[in-house]
Amino acid sequence: MRAYDAVKSRLTVSPTATRILGLFLAVRLATLLVAWLIGAARPELGITEILTDWDGNWNEFVANDLYRKVAVGGIFTDEWMMLAFLPVLPVTTHVLHVVTGVGVHILGPLVSMSAGALGFFVLGRYLSRRFGERVALVAAGFMLVSPNAFVLSMFYTEGPTILFVALTFDALERRRWARAGVWALIGGITRPNGFLLLVPCLIAAVLEIRRHGWPRARSSLLAPLLAPIGFVLWLVMVWKVTGEPGGYFRLQETGWGARFDAGEETLRAFGRLVLGRDAGIDERMNVIASTIIGVGGVLLALRRKLDPVLTGYAIAVVVLALTSARQASGARFLLPAFPLFVAWAMAIPRRHQLWVGA
Repeated sequence: MRAYDAVKSRLTVSPTATRILGLFLAVRLATLLVAWLIGAARPELGITEILTDWDGNWNEFVANDLYRKVAVGGIFTDEWMMLAFLPVLPVTTHVLHVVTGVGVHILGPLVSMSAGALGFFVLGRYLSRRFGERVALVAAGFMLVSPNAFVLSMFYTEGPTILFVALTFDALERRRWARAGVWALIGGITRPNGFLLLVPCLIAAVLEIRRHGWPRARSSLLAPLLAPIGFVLWLVMVWKVTGEPGGYFRLQETGWGARFDAGEETLRAFGRLVLGRDAGIDERMNVIASTIIGVGGVLLALRRKLDPVLTGYAIAVVVLALTSARQASGARFLLPAFPLFVAWAMAIPRRHQLWVGA
């Protein structure tokens, strides 16, 4: 009977998760309408060109030709530049393209949005279980309207990453350690900061061992042992192909200026904002978002004594974002860090949560 009840609870559709899924789809339709209007105003741009722009264009390159050498010149600063893009999203799109014959410029955004929809549904179930309907709705709503959340409609990795983040945390809560490790492993080869899923896996394992002792809880180590394998193997593969131990990180730096700088560029960008010096809108938006959503969310999580597994993951994502020299994407890096949005949702007085959730 207990096993039957467990299966039944897993199959029962969560009303909160369904509402969050509906909200996700509504926002996606709105962003697609905006993309269509932009395309209508600029005949040279079709909606698929808009949805595969920027990083989506690079994912499209990989989805079409996989990881082949390219001729150096123009935007290609290295013959192995494509190896800077992790494989889960573009390779999945490539396989679907081979099977269906549909172009990757169509499949890419569809795969990203589908993964995002499933991710928000899983996350909605998890959040409603942990924090109740109001916090779940408000946190998901904040995520969907946060800066750069429009990329959830594009050929970007944010949607799939949120899916694997949600699946990892769901498995950790259920103490399905091997499953959590596998989801974290896949997340680690979905986008660059996906490897940070190692952090909640490790914290959860340590807490489990402290709570129940080594003999009973040692299986919890499966999660942190499995979590980094995918990303580490990718680094080794890039090393073998390029002949450089740090080949992956060099590609990131030479192509997009992404490197660890201990927060130097973040401080400079913050200084330009405070002093009113000329800075692009991307930089201003990302500095403000990193400060309010990132630092503010961490402080709120600590103040409200959020679960260490959640808080640890949030801190790891924020620290990596703030210590990266590439500040133009700071707000986007925070998008999968749902505990930040949970902390903000919990900080809103209950009488206002219902209004915000509506």
